[in-house]
Amino acid sequence: MPGPLRLPKFFWITLLTLPLLITCSEQGEDAYRESPPGPVFINDPADIARKAASIDSLVLHRFKPRGFNGVLLVAHRGQIIYEGAVGMASGKRGDSLQTDALFELASVSKQFTAVAILQLMEAGKLSLSDSIQRFFPDFPHPGITVHMLLAHRGGLSNYMYDAERLWPDQREYLDNHKLVQLLSEHPQQRWHAPDRRYEYSNTGYALLAAIVEEVSGMRFRDYARKYLFEPAGMHTAFVINPKRSLPKAALSGHTGFFRPVTTQYFLNGVVGDKGIYASLRDLYAWEQALFRNKLISASSMALALQPHNPRNRHLASYGYGWRMYTTLHGYEVRFHGGWWRGFKTLLVHMPEDETCIIALSNKTSGGNVDKAAILSILYGGGPEEEGLEE
Repeated sequence: MPGPLRLPKFFWITLLTLPLLITCSEQGEDAYRESPPGPVFINDPADIARKAASIDSLVLHRFKPRGFNGVLLVAHRGQIIYEGAVGMASGKRGDSLQTDALFELASVSKQFTAVAILQLMEAGKLSLSDSIQRFFPDFPHPGITVHMLLAHRGGLSNYMYDAERLWPDQREYLDNHKLVQLLSEHPQQRWHAPDRRYEYSNTGYALLAAIVEEVSGMRFRDYARKYLFEPAGMHTAFVINPKRSLPKAALSGHTGFFRPVTTQYFLNGVVGDKGIYASLRDLYAWEQALFRNKLISASSMALALQPHNPRNRHLASYGYGWRMYTTLHGYEVRFHGGWWRGFKTLLVHMPEDETCIIALSNKTSGGNVDKAAILSILYGGGPEEEGLEE
């Protein structure tokens, strides 16, 4: 059995020796000049220690017994207060998870695709009002714009179900370019007319990644490495190439009883809606860079966080790659979760005090991380849980 979760060694030393003044890092030459410096927090070490211990207890006594198998990072008021792993990497005895392992981010990948589109918009290479036909003239469904794809309002059917029927040889990987061709040659009935309503769409984000490739002249994985991962300081992140072996630190996903799920699956060639592998620290670096406007401007980030859909039955709205809601106590919660072939993921950001929660699991049959329980520790009984989707 894996040992108990532990906080980083430096945490307790720092905590007991001096008050913690946390400042944001300096921005590089390519940072947006209008970006203001991050807030400076003066934290009470006793309060931080209490919250960290409570989260540790929550993981050990609730998440782990309910089957959570993964890694968790919690940052609060400008500093990481908890980072740990629980469970196994492969189901083999003694193969304990490590916090630097790489996980498929599943639908958390969508916000990376959204940022790539917004970068190209800022560069004047596309407009959010552009139709799909500007990039792919033979695409059969008119009236769908880039904005609608970002906001899940395009009304297109699910390409995963379509491809299961239409792709002739599933020993060959489908990629984004081939997907556009497939949907152009075999028009599928739309679920609803463009912009009629919100309907979560993997197809939309796969098409957005194809647009990134068409406009930039680069494979999406290469664009992401150069313009997303490297500027954000995501040193081990990558976009999957199913034709190549995964690096050693990259995990396989698992279902019940630790049955491994192979990456050799024809839909793993389609990215944008999924397909990014990253570690806890990679994803934390992404969150820090994104909300310090190192990747897109403050105005573009505001577009991504604008509720482009009314609250649905689960009480969360959707922007561009982010879900969001405001609690009864007035706290803003921005988040996204995901599931894909043996992986479950969650990223939460709260702007008021730079709280970040990241949970990555390589076992879909296990328990989830309850973000409401973590937030209740950080905020003393609030904010209430209101946004439920993953």
